[in-house]
Amino acid sequence: MESIQSQVPSVALFVTRSEIDFTHRSPSPICQRWFMVLYLKSEAKELALTVYPVNMKNPEQEFKKAYNSNPPVVVFDELNDKTSQTVLTDNRDIDAEISKRFPVTNMSSLKEAEDVCSNVYIKFHPYLKSPSGDPQEQMKLRSLLSELKRINDYLEEMGTQYLSGNEMTFVDCDIMPKLQHIRVAGKYYKNLDIPSELNSLWSYMERCYQTKAFQESCPFDQDILMHYEGKVGGNNKPFGKTPTLQPPTMTLTIPGREISE
Repeated sequence: MESIQSQVPSVALFVTRSEIDFTHRSPSPICQRWFMVLYLKSEAKELALTVYPVNMKNPEQEFKKAYNSNPPVVVFDELNDKTSQTVLTDNRDIDAEISKRFPVTNMSSLKEAEDVCSNVYIKFHPYLKSPSGDPQEQMKLRSLLSELKRINDYLEEMGTQYLSGNEMTFVDCDIMPKLQHIRVAGKYYKNLDIPSELNSLWSYMERCYQTKAFQESCPFDQDILMHYEGKVGGNNKPFGKTPTLQPPTMTLTIPGREISE
C-alpha cells in the first residue's frame, strides 16, 4: 500500500497487481493514467491518495464484494459523511469527478494535443501482433512511426515542456504510459527502437521520466513484457530473456543520457 497523507479528502485507487512483485503496480496503461493524475493532485495538496494493488487472478473477497469490478476503481470519501463513499469504475466518470472535486490544479488538455496522440497506441497493436514474415509488417511499422513523428512534430511546434503547456495535464498522463509500452515491449518483441532523430519526443519522455508522478506509477519492464504475452504475432522470437528470468528493472533513462531518480 502506498499513501500520501495530508488533511485533505481521501481517495483510494485500486490497480491491478504486478505479477513479479505483489506490492507493485501493474502494467495497465489505464491504471497508470489515473495513478499519475491522482498523484499530481496529491502533490498539489488537493487530496490524500492511497493505492491498493489487487490480484485479479484471485481477488480479495472484500474487494469483490465491495466493488465487483476490474481496476481501475476510484473511491472518494465524503468529507461531510465519513461513512459515505463514491465509487467509480468508468473512465469518463472518473475524469469528470476528479475535475469537479479537485479543480485547483487545472489538468484540462488541449484538443489538438489529444488528437495528435489518439492513434499511436492503436497503431502499435497491429504491428506487435504481426507474425514474422507478414507482408504487411513494414506497412504497419510505417504507420506506427508516422504517429510517433506526429507527436514529435507537434511538441517541436509547441515548444512547451508538455503536450498542453508547461505543466502536465490529462493527455500526458494518458500517452506517457502508452509510449513506455511501445518502447519496452516494442524493443523486446520486435527489436523496435523509437527513432533517435525524434529529438522533441525523446526530450518530452525524459521530462516525464523525471517527474515523481511517472516514477511512482511506472510498472516494471518485465510486467510490461508479460502484459503482451499471448498477444504477439506467431513465430516472433523475443529479443531477450524470458521476463520471469530477468531481474526487475524500470526503464527511466534516455539513450545516451541518464537521469537522477
